[in-house]
Amino acid sequence: MKNRILLLTIIALVFVVNISPAAAEYKTMKTYSFNKKKAPKEWSSRKTFKIADDRCLGLFNNRNKRYSSKTILTLADLPKGQSIRITFDMFFIGSWDNEGKLADRFTVTIVDGPVVLDMNQFPCTLINNDDTRPVNNTGFVQVGERKRAYWIKPITIDIPHADIKAQKLELEFKGYLTGRKTEFWAINNVQIKTN
Repeated sequence: MKNRILLLTIIALVFVVNISPAAAEYKTMKTYSFNKKKAPKEWSSRKTFKIADDRCLGLFNNRNKRYSSKTILTLADLPKGQSIRITFDMFFIGSWDNEGKLADRFTVTIVDGPVVLDMNQFPCTLINNDDTRPVNNTGFVQVGERKRAYWIKPITIDIPHADIKAQKLELEFKGYLTGRKTEFWAINNVQIKTN
């Protein structure tokens, strides 16, 4: 019995020691949940949109003049010498395409710096390209005259402290869509964490 307890104690200690220090050290600095009709002033595009029970930042579409094409998040007074982790829920609405002439794209870029996220694969699957027959979607939302399927994907981006200049960071979130009325995006539950 004593050997068993000793073995379990050793296994527990090995597990605790091997936890990734980076994962254990991230602390939430700021959270954005967009409960109001206007987002906080740190966001360049402040309009929000209700999807199911959530109010999100958006909708966005770079081909439709009724919607903003992008948003920029400006973070100031960041801790010196610390990396940033950004997590958020991405709402893909409508018929985002993964390939071909109509392939779509979503990026997050440091303004005047590198692209930190470049997506070209999306969860938006439709049977026979029929908007009314989505696969594994989260739900439907009314956009204009039609209900569109939407999918939520959690996203995490790590930004090393070397990419943060003068304790300030500007991030551009932008979709490059081919559908003017059939594809949109929004974000919610944005968390800024420092390490």
